[in-house]
Amino acid sequence: MTEEFILQLPKRKEKELLARYDTMVQKAIEKAFEDKELYKPMVRMSGLCQWLDVSTTTVIKWQKEGMPHMVIDGVTLYDKRKVAQWLQQFER
Repeated sequence: MTEEFILQLPKRKEKELLARYDTMVQKAIEKAFEDKELYKPMVRMSGLCQWLDVSTTTVIKWQKEGMPHMVIDGVTLYDKRKVAQWLQQFER
């Protein structure tokens, strides 16, 4: 049997803790977005691989099969919106 334990804090301390918690959560969300480059509409190969969780070999294969991409001054970029649309054709 478990006993319930309730700790009451002064309102000021409760607000401080909630503000700290909110800040920690917001920073964790921002870091996750940065790590996966989710905030960028256009990404390079490494960002696309992270976003889709696939290898560079897979991305190159998909490019040959018609996945949208663009090359500007030797830099290959992928529009994540267009890539997502292209991938939908394989949805079952």
